[in-house]
Amino acid sequence: MAAGIVEYVKSFIEDLVKKIVDKPEEVSVQVSSTTKSVLVQIKSAKEDIGKIIGRHGRSIDSLKILTTVVKNTQFLGDKKDVFIEIIEDENTDFYNNKK
Repeated sequence: MAAGIVEYVKSFIEDLVKKIVDKPEEVSVQVSSTTKSVLVQIKSAKEDIGKIIGRHGRSIDSLKILTTVVKNTQFLGDKKDVFIEIIEDENTDFYNNKK
């Protein structure tokens, strides 16, 4: 059943995030599941990270809520918490220009 959740959540998040960003071809989503949680890791173009997070984190909070609702309706009785992370590339200008 965990494999079904992983694939379903990955497809759901990937579709939503690709509709939000300017460069959907650079969106990558990894999903893993443990006994207590579903971890979603999103990687995108650096200029699209702000769009995924949203003003005051509203967009990413909405993604978490929608993912939890979809998971709970498609996989009844599953009590796993959903966590969403944005993966930032450490080789960006921000990290390289620190002094």
